[in-house]
Amino acid sequence: MRQLDLDYERVPAVDGRATSTAEVNAVYSHKQNVERYNYDLTQGEIACYMSHRKAWKKLLDSDHPAAIILEDDIVLSPAFADLHHAVAGIASSKYANWDIIKLAQPFKPKESTPLDAFGDFTLVDYEKPPMGACGYLISRQGAKKMLSRTPFFRPVDVDMQWQWETGAHVLGLLPYTVDNSHTHESDIFSVANRHEAKRRGWVRLKEQWRFFWQNRRYHKRRQRP
Repeated sequence: MRQLDLDYERVPAVDGRATSTAEVNAVYSHKQNVERYNYDLTQGEIACYMSHRKAWKKLLDSDHPAAIILEDDIVLSPAFADLHHAVAGIASSKYANWDIIKLAQPFKPKESTPLDAFGDFTLVDYEKPPMGACGYLISRQGAKKMLSRTPFFRPVDVDMQWQWETGAHVLGLLPYTVDNSHTHESDIFSVANRHEAKRRGWVRLKEQWRFFWQNRRYHKRRQRP
């Protein structure tokens, strides 16, 4: 951010090794996790979600209309410095009532549909938003919608995919200007390795079908005039 001559504020993350059981139980449901997700979230994944919630609350405590949320293990393209021009254009367009706009696609690519061009950027919609929460824009209304997800029981980026449950619709801004650095291990894994968690295959299969049908209905509703 300094290299791009941009102001920013560092929000200290929640440390999964220092969170109490009471703090976790106030926002996370182990019962719903067992029923609706294919493995137990680690303390690191829970703390990651809590950290994003902390940033959303910070936005709502300010007078800003939106915020860019960046995790600390990211790299930025030079075009990141020009995002404000596109955001200003979106704010004065028919898409001004947006919730979340992804700035990164660090994992498996997802197909997107172009909506409109704003300078060198293109606003897109997804059939299924990409995984990862390393970089995204969130509006005040988007923050309120995501904070209403209490208790949560999935990782934060997975919850963003279940848009009809959170109410926060996810768009994207291409070309992506944020990516994971992929050069060091996340703090999530230093608390506990999620790949060692016991998997619930039947739950995963059931939820995949649930997602398919509910996602299909969600997009059909959005396409109605």
